Amino acid sequence: MKRYIYNADIGTFEIQQTSHLLYQLWIGEELLGEYESAELAAADVSGFNTDYVEWDKLENELENIPANLSEWSAIAEETSPK
Repeated sequence: MKRYIYNADIGTFEIQQTSHLLYQLWIGEELLGEYESAELAAADVSGFNTDYVEWDKLENELENIPANLSEWSAIAEETSPK
């Protein structure tokens, strides 16, 4: 499953793939939403539309926010040796 992270000043956002067509957006231990794609989750972060008040209120105050998923860090899944 795929995972992506974005380290913001207020915490680390993480997008986790939980099934073939389901992704979850987290900040720390708080689940912010479920999405059909990682791109949609990243778009909510860049659009300050996460329902996480501490982040969303920073709209128009922050610069260099990742505009899309390609600017997030992809986390490689660890696989156990056979």
